[in-house]
Amino acid sequence: MKILQVLTSYEPAWAVGGSITATSNLCRALIRKGLEVTVYTTNADGTGGRLPVELGQPINLGGVEVWYFPYELGGRRAFYSRSLFQQLRENVDKFDLVQAAGIWQWIGVKTSKIVSTSGRPLVVTPHSSLMKSSFYEVGNRWIKRNYWKFFGQKIIDRATAVQFLCEGEREESQEFCRQTSSFIVPNGIDINKYKKNPEKRLALRKSLNLPETALLLLFLGRINPKKQIELIIEGLPSMLKLRPEIYFIISGPADDSDYLKKLKELALRLRVDSQIIWTGLIDHQQVQDFYSASDLMVLPSKAEGISMSLTEAMAASLPLLISNRVANYREIEADRAGLVTEPEARSVKQALLRICQEPGLLAELSKNARISAERRYDIEAVASLMIRAYEDIISGHKSPELYWQ
Repeated sequence: MKILQVLTSYEPAWAVGGSITATSNLCRALIRKGLEVTVYTTNADGTGGRLPVELGQPINLGGVEVWYFPYELGGRRAFYSRSLFQQLRENVDKFDLVQAAGIWQWIGVKTSKIVSTSGRPLVVTPHSSLMKSSFYEVGNRWIKRNYWKFFGQKIIDRATAVQFLCEGEREESQEFCRQTSSFIVPNGIDINKYKKNPEKRLALRKSLNLPETALLLLFLGRINPKKQIELIIEGLPSMLKLRPEIYFIISGPADDSDYLKKLKELALRLRVDSQIIWTGLIDHQQVQDFYSASDLMVLPSKAEGISMSLTEAMAASLPLLISNRVANYREIEADRAGLVTEPEARSVKQALLRICQEPGLLAELSKNARISAERRYDIEAVASLMIRAYEDIISGHKSPELYWQ
């Protein structure tokens, strides 16, 4: 089976976010299972710059044939690429199925039109961008509504099927996808890659000049207002009264410089700035060290899909504190892999205080987090499910394990 993936950015554009890691993991696993996988993407690096890659020719990355094309419009996310569209028109008939992401970029709109015209099956993966909380509460609502009305809806209408990552995402996205068939396959990770490593834990704490016994909170992702990092900062003073050695690592690129400034001003005002470590964007290979060094992963977001950093953290036995706006919060809650809160200050503060007041809680959540990751997100099992989805789409069958609707 020959599969083409079309998306705005691909590895090593890790700064774009978890969707890049998820797609890379899937493509490499599909190759291991005998499929032929090609990627058409751009050289957008996720920071507003351009990847130092060869353009317009195939590059082998882990057995995946990757083609990078220059983009003409777009900052952190490529919006338009004339040469990518030309390549797609000329070669779409060579593939059995095309899978595309990029709901909010013209690349997604144009790709859906070219594939639909060719008669090839098209799978669209929104990566949680159509969840109601994301659609209505993040970004400019007027611009989103009009773009969706005139352009975005056409992507879904042209799709043969939509891939959702969990039932929560599908429920929250149904308003925009009622007429198109959908199935559920989660993002996957290499479970063994993220095993907790005591040596890395000590080494990173030493490099950051942190006590071995300190309670270390971690935020890892794009610093964006929707993540509501301020709710954790606001809870630190109360935590420190119960346990003086608490530190909070905030790691990732800033989407919004004004928001970053407000967070730092808040930390100063609350006199917890000495307890916060700002790392900026860290190297992709160093992420595992931060998981091992930390005691709790936090994401009190007001709109979130299945975060790859949360999934990786769970595999590293790192328990979670998340809001109930994270798409798969029900699974995390059911597996007791973390604490689930409302996306507001009081609820988050109560959960943070529980960590300080209940000595055995973190150990229990840590064990459950690893078990949950192994059961739900192992990339080999996820790739097998995706292959079944491709086969279903081509044959017209509806396998029950994919929860077709």
